[in-house]
Amino acid sequence: MFRQVIYYFISVVEEGGFSAAGKKYYLSQSAISQQIRKLEDELGFALFDRSTYRPTLTLEGKKFYALSKKLINTYEKQMKNIQIHNSITIGITGPFEKKHLPAIIKRVRDIYDISYEVKKMDFLECVNELQNGTIDIGFNIVNNFENIENIIYYNIYKSHICVVTSLDHPLTSQKQLTIDDIKDEPIIVLSRKLGEHYYQDYMKAFELDGVTPHIIEEVDSLDDFLVSIQFGKGIGLSATEVVSSNDGVSTIPLENTHHQAYYAVGYRKDNKNEMVKSCIDIIVEYFKDYK
Repeated sequence: MFRQVIYYFISVVEEGGFSAAGKKYYLSQSAISQQIRKLEDELGFALFDRSTYRPTLTLEGKKFYALSKKLINTYEKQMKNIQIHNSITIGITGPFEKKHLPAIIKRVRDIYDISYEVKKMDFLECVNELQNGTIDIGFNIVNNFENIENIIYYNIYKSHICVVTSLDHPLTSQKQLTIDDIKDEPIIVLSRKLGEHYYQDYMKAFELDGVTPHIIEEVDSLDDFLVSIQFGKGIGLSATEVVSSNDGVSTIPLENTHHQAYYAVGYRKDNKNEMVKSCIDIIVEYFKDYK
């Protein structure tokens, strides 16, 4: 598979600039520009003359563009003939993946002619369905993948931890919080049904923070977690990335804590679908660019 930065380079040429190429790949102008700079450093020559209003190809850049187009066109024709009947099933567990999936699918389909299905599930269902082969690729948190022998996974993103409160909670006036600010607050937590290792690590983080949490309710889904907080039963800790502005709650960054969440993408070791590893590579590279 060709490196994604080659596609960025071609898009800058064909879309007429870094900003337009960024929009095509759901990235900022600066992110695209940085990737092209790295490519130029590796090649040892400039691809674009940046002194003009719009970047224009240098002589070397024109040669590299022609070669890249020729190789990619040949490669994609061959891959479409080989993979035309391939399909994959992807399991997602929340808003984080849902936000990024359109851009990821676009990258995949820019290269491969495939069909795909997306299934929404909770953390534990994702692990189980990967193991039994119902899905090909699953998004989850690292805690739930790291002790499963027949799943290969990649750590793709470190989330930002926040305190989740009702909209009228006194803590909403704070710009950030520490664990001492919430040690006496009633807390809503996601239950061990969403993953035993996740649950154990969550409780261990409280211990490392030197706090005995005042847990008043354990819930089995993110929806139940948010509803309980909306109605003022207590507060919760969550990754900022899984709470949206439409959820009817407030989020305040939590600083200096052992609580953390790392997102992962995984697949079953013995999955025979050759497309799966190619898609995993694209997903991993996507999140490298996103960071």
